[in-house]
Amino acid sequence: MDKYLLSILGSSVDIFYEADSYPAEGDFSHARYLCSMAGGCPLNVAAVCASKDQKAIALDMLGKEDESTSFLLKEMERFSIDTDHIIIQDKVSNGKVVIILTGDQRTMFVVDPIRPHYEVDEKMQDLLNNASYIYSLMHMINRSFSSLEPLLQAKNHGARIILDGSSKYDDPSRVKILYDLADGLFINQTDFERLKENSPKDPRDIILNAEDKFIVVTHGSKGSTLYLKGREIFKPAVKDLEIYDSTGAGDAFAGCFIACLLKGMNHEKALAYATVNGAYACTVFGGTGGVASFDTLEKFAKEHDYDL
Repeated sequence: MDKYLLSILGSSVDIFYEADSYPAEGDFSHARYLCSMAGGCPLNVAAVCASKDQKAIALDMLGKEDESTSFLLKEMERFSIDTDHIIIQDKVSNGKVVIILTGDQRTMFVVDPIRPHYEVDEKMQDLLNNASYIYSLMHMINRSFSSLEPLLQAKNHGARIILDGSSKYDDPSRVKILYDLADGLFINQTDFERLKENSPKDPRDIILNAEDKFIVVTHGSKGSTLYLKGREIFKPAVKDLEIYDSTGAGDAFAGCFIACLLKGMNHEKALAYATVNGAYACTVFGGTGGVASFDTLEKFAKEHDYDL
């Protein structure tokens, strides 16, 4: 059976504006519309993975009457994401993200989608069970499923679940979801410290109980650390970048890392390519700026004297 990434989406339209200044209290700042793009972290991750000739399937629920549904479907198809399992339903509204760019800063206003939980039938359960990797955000897991049972069943069938670990961890349910499900975790240093504070013991001792499990902690412009069972590997960031737009750099990192695993690379090699893809995304506008082939990344790494 084909290997594939199943990305559990909460698709949104990213609407970009440019402003000369960000308003202080009582001040005005006029914004100019730039463009609209398909977005949402899991969608970006799927697009990046698909750009490396790896099969990426979208599981999502879009609004039948929402004017952005047609746009989102066309964009996903343009990025070679399999949309056959997307549900179009009444009384559903799609998400939106308003992104205001001010100089080298960006401010994001997220309008969450409105939708019911999935009714997991045999066909959807088979889709989950047969995935090589399932990727999503923790809050999207809550929004998509009334219980964790379908995902736990998928794990029992060999699917590996990878989560974005961004959270304040002031809600104990977030910690439970992570530890019940995660075979892999992408998380920044700040949120990793929060997770440790709200965990019964070090997250590495809980998650890394098998050779194929991993945690990647990102340190911004410094690089990232890969934790595996019994060892850790630090990878520095690509230097001397001319940053154009950092939107989606983390998604580019995650999507590339998963694509590398699907291609059969080991975790250390995946970390190197993911680091380059995250850097490459910063040189391209928009959340899907990390869409690039392995050949493109290898050329980019060579241009920046970065060892893959």
